[in-house]
Amino acid sequence: MADGLSRRFRPHDAASRPRQRQVPPLLERDSEVARLRAALDACAEGRSTVVEIIGDPGLGKTRLLTEIASVARDSGLTVLSGRASEYEQERPFAVVVDALRGRLESPGGCGESALDEENQALLDLVFAHPARSMPDCSRILEVERFRLFGAIVRLLESVDAGGGVLLCLDDLHWADDGTLELLPYLLRNPPATPVVLACAYRPRQARPRLTACFPQTVDGYRTDHLRLAPLGRRAGDVILGAGSSPEERDRLYAASGGNPLYLEVLARLTAGTATDSARAGSAARGDGRFVDLPASLRAALVRELALLDQHQFLVLQAAAVLGDPFDPDLLATVADVAPEPTLEALDVLAGMDLVRRSGRSDRMLQFRHPLLRRLVSEEVPPGWWMSAHGRADRALHEAGAGPVERAPYVVRSATVGDLDAVRLLRKAAERTMYSVPATAASWLRAALRLLKPTADGPGEPKFGVLLALARALGLTGDLAGFRETLTEALDLLPSHQRHRRVEVVALQAQVERILGDLGEARAVLETELAAWPDSSGVTNPLRLELATVRMTQRAYDESAAHLDAALHHAARSGDRGTQIAAAACRALGAAYNGETGALLAQATDAASAVDAMDDAGLIAFLDPLSQLGWAELLAERYDAAVRHVDRGIKIARRTGQSHVMPYLLLSHAWGYRAVGQLTDSIGSAEAAEEMAYLLDQSDLLGYALALRAQALMVRGDPMTAAPLAERALRTIRARGRLWGLAAWVLADIRFEQGRLEDCVTLVQAIADHTRHSGPTHTIKAAWYHTAAQAEATRGRPQAARAWAERAAEAADAVGLRGQHGYAAAAQASVPGHDPAACVELLVRAAQDFASTGQILIEARTLLTLAQAQAATGQLDAAAQNVGKVKHTAAAYGAGHLHTLAVNAQRRIGALRPRARAMAPSVLSSREYSIAELASQGASNRDIAQKMFLSVKTVEAHMTRIFRKLGVESRWALAQSFGEPPGRSDHAAPWPTP
Repeated sequence: MADGLSRRFRPHDAASRPRQRQVPPLLERDSEVARLRAALDACAEGRSTVVEIIGDPGLGKTRLLTEIASVARDSGLTVLSGRASEYEQERPFAVVVDALRGRLESPGGCGESALDEENQALLDLVFAHPARSMPDCSRILEVERFRLFGAIVRLLESVDAGGGVLLCLDDLHWADDGTLELLPYLLRNPPATPVVLACAYRPRQARPRLTACFPQTVDGYRTDHLRLAPLGRRAGDVILGAGSSPEERDRLYAASGGNPLYLEVLARLTAGTATDSARAGSAARGDGRFVDLPASLRAALVRELALLDQHQFLVLQAAAVLGDPFDPDLLATVADVAPEPTLEALDVLAGMDLVRRSGRSDRMLQFRHPLLRRLVSEEVPPGWWMSAHGRADRALHEAGAGPVERAPYVVRSATVGDLDAVRLLRKAAERTMYSVPATAASWLRAALRLLKPTADGPGEPKFGVLLALARALGLTGDLAGFRETLTEALDLLPSHQRHRRVEVVALQAQVERILGDLGEARAVLETELAAWPDSSGVTNPLRLELATVRMTQRAYDESAAHLDAALHHAARSGDRGTQIAAAACRALGAAYNGETGALLAQATDAASAVDAMDDAGLIAFLDPLSQLGWAELLAERYDAAVRHVDRGIKIARRTGQSHVMPYLLLSHAWGYRAVGQLTDSIGSAEAAEEMAYLLDQSDLLGYALALRAQALMVRGDPMTAAPLAERALRTIRARGRLWGLAAWVLADIRFEQGRLEDCVTLVQAIADHTRHSGPTHTIKAAWYHTAAQAEATRGRPQAARAWAERAAEAADAVGLRGQHGYAAAAQASVPGHDPAACVELLVRAAQDFASTGQILIEARTLLTLAQAQAATGQLDAAAQNVGKVKHTAAAYGAGHLHTLAVNAQRRIGALRPRARAMAPSVLSSREYSIAELASQGASNRDIAQKMFLSVKTVEAHMTRIFRKLGVESRWALAQSFGEPPGRSDHAAPWPTP
């Protein structure tokens, strides 16, 4: 049929076209066009822009986008255009697919070589062609939404031909849920290529989720806000034309309110009788909002449709069923008309400018305006509408389309009791569960409506649909809806199937815990446990969750009692998963309670059990695995924590357990930062941010921001990290453990900024909070070390000594080497210490940090050690330590640390006696020349070439030069031949850790 379409579809055939299509003039929009051109100019200069275009229906948003798209093409930009549709809001990412699918379908259209296999596979989940089924999601390991969003960003980058990208998204007030989640991601994560993102929508019909996302736009974008106003009278006269009298133009302009679309439609009525025009003008005066079609517009459009014969109108109705844009290959089947008359009717519809070729794809067609499709849809009889959707579903099925493509048509055509439709909707929901969970939830609700209202036992479909719906709601962040749906599912279970309740009740309690309602979680679990005999091992999931709840509430003895009961039953059945969960929970509780011996022992037991279990066995125990990772971090076992958490993340991604992902990713970010992998730490923190955004978990979001700020501070400049850390602390609502960790990050940044009083105030607030909350935290010594340094720098030795003593007490209480390192460094920072004693303390601190794998903290301590060594005249040892720091900072990308090391290196050089002055008296002229070149960084080979010597000769000279000048390295030689003291760059203050 496609070949027939290419032969027969004649949009420019005058014989079948009653009127010539005309592009409406763009009047009185010079200011808007100029601002859009400025965005294009900025794009050419490498800067991205977000343009928000708002206005009531008919004011010319689409026309403005068409104009700027034409300018952009002429300027060499890649232009992508998509339009949301009123009746396709359940299609995942519909507007983005509309914009980008043509690029994927055209050979070389998206630069696929720039996309790796994972991103290409993720994009296949969204851009599957209607003629082929969706790919198997089980092959995609990483299906969280933010990963899919990242793949779409990579696709945007790959289509850039070198001039930038213009992405026009029209009618976003009709955008689907997937697009409304993707758009904030784009606004927070600009593509690497310069982009102009032009978003048009009607403000009165826009959902709050749409309007709320634009204030989230990051500084990486320029922003512009265009609010379209009605046209003036002169523009109205141009559109109405000179064929009518001034009085009639007055009446029609007043009726239109200056709306360009109203004016265009009313101008069509002037071809009718004066009575028609007057009646139209009178009708139009009543409604200018276009929420419903004004009578004048309806009259004009109906007059156009009245020219169609039965077959032509039937084909137009079929197009309204298929969507906007629509695939003409399916028209004959949906209209239930033979192919030949369908093609003939399509020619007439195109000739009348009722349908047009889509600007996004040569294959697809679209209605002239969404309002025309709306009117046609309203005229379709309900019975025919349902049967036409059924025919569309069958046509797609025969073409090999998958459940996701078929689901919108099934929803509108299936009847109650159609279990095949229920199964298809469940499959469609499974395919979109992790990419667009809100859409999956809507399809599952539709499946529930199709089930007969009969008594449903656990073996009936309704129970499974409710569990799937609860999962989808959980992924959208609607944890309250998740809880209610689980409760409804539990009510379906008869008393003799009570064992099936355990897993559901445990999950329900876990959601209550995530929501922060620990009391409700405890009540749910204790009520369910009370209905079971104590000897039953079926209830272990309930006991494990209750133990976690009580541990979080600091009822450690009660938590241990529940764990003992669970382990008693697990021992008889050989349940290793329960053993892992119990050990992990005990380890984390011990960390919170300051019991280091129990922490280390239980973490070792849990880690051994995890390492001995395969991934399939761990699927049900990812929450305990995240507890283990957190406990290992608090036990300073950073490498083990990263390894275990990394495994948990992979399993969670493969099995779709997104509710545990933020906790795993936060542990990942902390562990990677501790061992110096800053890029990986930032990546995991950003991933945790996106998951927390999507799950609406503000406390987790705040800590993710803090971890990213901490890594950025080490990698770059404290001034860039400070706003992020400030935002993190504002985002965390409750002063719990996460607040304390985030406050410490900000305290460190305040110290680096020189805001010492603010630093001490933050640490004092953390200390006050933890004192009232009870447990001795395993990282308190690190907090007090920060305050001790700040007070020492402020010149307050007594306050510094008090904080250092608190650090020593905290370190002794937990007995962890890293905490002892912080305590030693805190003592060394107190003014008045014997310099030799300071050196000894800092050497010990560096060794303690090295033993835990905290490579960058060790390097900062070595930098402070170099300061103490220089103060005692140990310049060579100081220089050697600074050299180690520079090497470490360069290897791990710690830019801020590298800058501090360079300053320290210069400072040590300024303290050395200068060899330049004595060099002529002790060196020969050739040795002097060689020494000067070497001090400038030239290698032995470079020197040999410049002085026409052999490399061996240069090496011999260098040996004599070192001996005569009393230096031991080329670095020391460079310092000897450096700039004389007194230069400002040698007077930089000593760095502090």
